[in-house]
Amino acid sequence: MAKIAFGSNPALGLMTGGRESLRPSSFGLAHRRVSCRVSWLALVLALGGALCAPWSDAQAQTLNERFAAANNSGDKTPMNVDANKVTYNDRDHTVVATGDVQIYYKKKTLEADKVTYYRDTGRVLAEGSVKLTDSDGSVTHADRMELSGDFKRGFVDSARSDSNDRTHMTSTRTEKLDEETTVFEKGAYTACDTCADHPERAPVWRLRAQKIVHKNAEQRLYYENATFELFGLPMVWFPFLSTPDPSVTRASGFLAPHLSYNATTTGFGVGQPYFWVISPDKDVTVTPYYYGNQGFRGDVEYRQRLDNGYFTLDLTGIHQNNPSVFAGWPYGAEKTRTDRGMVQSQGVIWLNQSWKFGWDIARASDKWFNNDYAIGNSTLNGNFFRENSSTVYLTGQGDRGYFDLRGYSFQGLANTDYQPQLAAVWPILDYNKTISLDPAKTWGIGGEVEIDANFTRSTADLASYQQIGSYQFDSRYGMFAVCRATGTTQAYSQSNCLLRGIGGEYDSATLQLSWKRKFIDPLGEVWTPFTFARANVNYLNARVNGGVAFGSDTVLNSDQQNFLSHNDQFGGYITPGAGLEWRYPLLTKTPIGEMVVEPIAQIIARPNGQPTNNMVNLDAQSLVFDDSNLFEWNKYSGYDRFETGVRANYGAQFTYDLHDYGYASALVGQSAQVAGVNSYATPDAANIGLSSGLDKPQSDYVTRLAYAPSANYSFVAKARFDESDWSMRRLDVQGRAKYGPLGFGVNYANYTAQPIIGYNERREGLGVNTRYDVFQNYFVQGDITWDLGRHNYNGVTYLVNGQTSYAPAAPLFAIATWGAGIGYQDECLKLGLNYRDSISDGYGYPPTYARNKSVVFTLELRTLGDIRAPFSLTPSVIQDGVRTQ
Repeated sequence: MAKIAFGSNPALGLMTGGRESLRPSSFGLAHRRVSCRVSWLALVLALGGALCAPWSDAQAQTLNERFAAANNSGDKTPMNVDANKVTYNDRDHTVVATGDVQIYYKKKTLEADKVTYYRDTGRVLAEGSVKLTDSDGSVTHADRMELSGDFKRGFVDSARSDSNDRTHMTSTRTEKLDEETTVFEKGAYTACDTCADHPERAPVWRLRAQKIVHKNAEQRLYYENATFELFGLPMVWFPFLSTPDPSVTRASGFLAPHLSYNATTTGFGVGQPYFWVISPDKDVTVTPYYYGNQGFRGDVEYRQRLDNGYFTLDLTGIHQNNPSVFAGWPYGAEKTRTDRGMVQSQGVIWLNQSWKFGWDIARASDKWFNNDYAIGNSTLNGNFFRENSSTVYLTGQGDRGYFDLRGYSFQGLANTDYQPQLAAVWPILDYNKTISLDPAKTWGIGGEVEIDANFTRSTADLASYQQIGSYQFDSRYGMFAVCRATGTTQAYSQSNCLLRGIGGEYDSATLQLSWKRKFIDPLGEVWTPFTFARANVNYLNARVNGGVAFGSDTVLNSDQQNFLSHNDQFGGYITPGAGLEWRYPLLTKTPIGEMVVEPIAQIIARPNGQPTNNMVNLDAQSLVFDDSNLFEWNKYSGYDRFETGVRANYGAQFTYDLHDYGYASALVGQSAQVAGVNSYATPDAANIGLSSGLDKPQSDYVTRLAYAPSANYSFVAKARFDESDWSMRRLDVQGRAKYGPLGFGVNYANYTAQPIIGYNERREGLGVNTRYDVFQNYFVQGDITWDLGRHNYNGVTYLVNGQTSYAPAAPLFAIATWGAGIGYQDECLKLGLNYRDSISDGYGYPPTYARNKSVVFTLELRTLGDIRAPFSLTPSVIQDGVRTQ
């Protein structure tokens, strides 16, 4: 093996071994020739990097800029050449390296069976299993590679280039015409790897063309006579096509089209987005849509990245040709309303490493616009049409502390939402800080101090009410919540109605200081004493004027006086408290694992009563008593309510690490009101606390059981049982399993009736989802959710003009939603076809029973883009159901 190392020291310029030898008199000439070859090889490798670089991750430079940088005349980086044989031919002026030739230079490697340098023309020829590995990891394979002396032109036969980001280009012949243009004859591009078991198979998808031209300065690929193939089958033919080369992430051009269909309202819809890169930090997407029944809709999304953040602005609007096909108010936008639209904007500006200012705004011309034109936004709650939520905020994050100042505005999208009842909340100020105390500097006290502060201001034009027991709808539209005593007699009072939201203004400020410290005694018992003081100041200005009439039903602000002792009042309280928590973890080792049993007890003492201002509760209406808050000092979800009196919490938890057999845990516990006033038994205007399991001297029992025998199987159950007879009050079960190609999940919930807080019937549901991998990469999936409580409303009388129930004959297993789909997924392709059928409580009285049905086709090609085409098979309405788009 001949080993040649080229460097800046002539004495180290050439080492030979094996069969190679040179006469001393010719050493200088040979060395000069080799030095010439070194300069040429450096350029060859640089140019070779340029040939394969269009499929690399370079973004800061064009391909030729990288070539120029690599071809630095002042560079003295050593080059190593390994070959079985090196032949110097003075007669034809060539230098030939043969036999496992490997050339290393600047983290690049050229490998071939034979490399020939023609000194007279400067032409270089690499033959036989040519492989060029660039410094970024991209690899070019070829049968033959040839370059001209000025290195501005060259060609490669039977080339295959594999980039570091797993994109691949092949061609029968690759020719570099000049510094800006490279031509691939009979080329193909794909982001799919070759099948290891069947390399003869075509990739999952590829884009083939008679000619592919790469323009370096433009960083684009131009395809002539191109065909898109899927699984080896031609799908779409393009006479001409242009895409950015994969070395860029942003380039101007057309994106995948948007398709939609609704037979009743919009008809067939198509949108063609165009993406325009204005500058490296700015771009805009313009999408004109056309709907067969409604005409043109425009959408413009502007994005800009700043030195310290980013922001976006999205505007969309339409002048409808046929607005009368939509339902009239309150079931839809006005039938004469032709101009509709929406604005969305997001932004984040980092003020420094800890502080940022931002916003997330979404507002539509009407609450039906999102659904009518299948427009989503980032503030929509999960898969449901709930509300357009807008917020502006200033946040800071530090060492064990945070600051959050923000405001909210909501636009209701549910059928039962009446906009004047939705509150605007501004400002909301939250501050929290935890400080560790050094015992040596605090007279032995030690521990940690926590500061927690909140200020909230809420305003709404109209009070929001809900009937206790059976939910009541207005008599005209059958949509909006009203309260009645008997028949059609209205009565808004605490005996039959809940005050969910204040019409007017409510301000509340809360500050809580707390201290705790953990001690471990010689027996291993953990003792945690703690103390706290909580102060609250609030102001209520409830409106007594204003209201709305829905037929014979009215919703009036003046009825708030039946719930509130005063309409305009300041109030407040200070609540000190102290407590002690005890834990005793006991570790036991068994032949199959380690088990920990930990009894826990906690006692908290506070004054007997909390003077809640007029019983207003706006931010603490979500109270679920379970294992997660059993040992919380205050189990309410917000600042408007707080525990009172002396309360004890106790229970035990168990964990078992079974090693090869998985992991198991369990918990059981209870809470008791030892002395003083039980706040959970003291109703506020929304009756929160009643029927919670905490509204009696000894609470219900809460339990949790979890078991995961392996990573493929898990089971979690949480339950609440009545303290007197152990009857079940609440149950949540989740299970997941995967066995080979089959995956399975189940969710079950069963909640007892709570008429005092507005749930007059038991709520029960069962959801099942599954996926089966039929073959490698191919799968089928499905899910179904049953409403097992709907049949409880069979025969229920809604006290509106004697009207009776909706869905009066619902079966035990009433299907709320179900779906099924098939798909294919691998590293470069996602292909899916899914069907969805969901129930909706339609508009009108009695409420109608309707189903929304839709089909969604999705195609995602890695590096090229994706297409999502939803088709509605039935007229859709705004609902609190599964979103179909």
